[in-house]
Amino acid sequence: MMTSPNSTIDVVVEIDHGQVYVYGVAPAPESEARLTALDDAHQTRRFVGVADGLVDVLTPVQWNLDAPMRIEVWETEPPDDDANWDQVVDVDLDVPDGRLYFEASGGWNPLAFEVPSGRYRARVSSRGYTESREGAVGLDSYRFRLWPRAQEAAPQLRKAWPGWDSMI
Repeated sequence: MMTSPNSTIDVVVEIDHGQVYVYGVAPAPESEARLTALDDAHQTRRFVGVADGLVDVLTPVQWNLDAPMRIEVWETEPPDDDANWDQVVDVDLDVPDGRLYFEASGGWNPLAFEVPSGRYRARVSSRGYTESREGAVGLDSYRFRLWPRAQEAAPQLRKAWPGWDSMI
């Protein structure tokens, strides 16, 4: 088993209205993907929704224009370190052109980062949620771990942040 990623990129992304969209191909302007992914995030209680290739990551942080994000690319599924994170969800994510986009909700310009083209499983991890709900600013952080997938799989909630219950 591989113990470190092939590549790691540390970036800063923008979160607005408690959401950041992640995709390899932008949804069409007339698409309902953003609303469908938001509904999926709430209805499944994963707080990470998917629709038409778009991943919607919900956060209890209403805005953070300097949210640290680590993007890791692995050859195989990475080792479990869920205990170090507040929320962990696995989803499918395709990146056909080698650009992974992060876009804050509310019409922000997407930020693009280079990764190898591929059909991935992505592990979305986040932390600092409790501290952020208690009023701390800028303590939330995020990570996307990508590894190749052979087939499609349903999203999987690996670890849920218990604070979601007080927000619904």
